[in-house]
Formats: sequence, C-alpha cells, structure tokens
Amino acid sequence: MSTRDIAATQPPHFPGAAAAQLPIPGRELKITIYKRGFRFWEYEGTRAQLEAEGVIPPGTVWPQGKQKVEWCSGGASYWLGRKRPDGIKGPMSVWITGDWWCLRSTCLEDAWSIRQKRLEIARALYELSPEGCLVRAERLARYFEASQDSAFQAFKAAVVPQRKRPGRPAKTAVEVRYV
Repeated sequence: MSTRDIAATQPPHFPGAAAAQLPIPGRELKITIYKRGFRFWEYEGTRAQLEAEGVIPPGTVWPQGKQKVEWCSGGASYWLGRKRPDGIKGPMSVWITGDWWCLRSTCLEDAWSIRQKRLEIARALYELSPEGCLVRAERLARYFEASQDSAFQAFKAAVVPQRKRPGRPAKTAVEVRYV
C-alpha cells in the first residue's frame, strides 16, 4: 500500500492520521556530523529515542505540526522540529504529524571562531618551538634535495600534470604616438 493509498483511506477531517500509520524505514537513531566548515550536527529519530539519548533538555515543550523550538546552551544553538523520514514521499501533510524528529545543533559563531583562533595560536607556538623549527628544517631539507634530484623531477614531470597550461602568446608592445 503506497503513501497516497493510505492518505486516501483516512477521513478528511484528520489528514495527519496517515503519518501515524506509515512505517518508518530503519527506525534507528540517525546521527549526522557534517564536515568542517558547516559546524553543525543532527540527531534524527523518534521522540523516545532523542529523550533516551539525553540530547533533549528536561521540560522541553515539543513543537506542534511544522513549528520548531529553538534554544541556545553551552556555546551552541539548537532547533528541534519534525523532519521527513527517509523513504517517505508525498506532501508534508502526510508526515508532519508523525513521530520523526530532527535536533540540529550549530556552533555559535563566537565559540567557533574562538576555537579556531586557539588552534591557530597553538600551531604558531609549535612552529616557533625548538621541535617545530627542527621539523620545518627537515621538511625544507627534503624539499631542496628532491628539487635537485633529476630522476625524481623527470618522474614528477611524467606523472604530475603541469600547473599552468601555456596560454596565449605574449602580446607585442604597441607603440603609441601622441600628435
């Protein structure tokens, strides 16, 4: 039975009843952590799963329909709302009253930028330390040795494409005379 067939069998005064009966594939808690730069992560699951995981603060008022609840805590902002379950197709009215929630957490800009600056300072301090200077000197020695090795340079020319393709020929100088 398809989503449309289930929705068609429901009485018109209660359009959300179809979502409660829909099977949600893979009803396991789904945690998505996005790569650097996006600075957010998501928990997807049922209300019971999110509460059992301990990611929802006690006393949170759960939103109704397509509303969202937002709050900030501990250097991150959060929003909680319903999300279309994987595998469910059809209009929002089919799944919006179901029990599949998304909690998205985003690093606040200040907290993230402070963390990035701490990492930059730690990297700079390491590079200025005796150990960092030794590592940099070894790296430069290896670089200069490789740049002088003709066999390696021939191999590199055969394997690695040129960085810049030859462009247009250089324009010849035009003589400008003012009369």
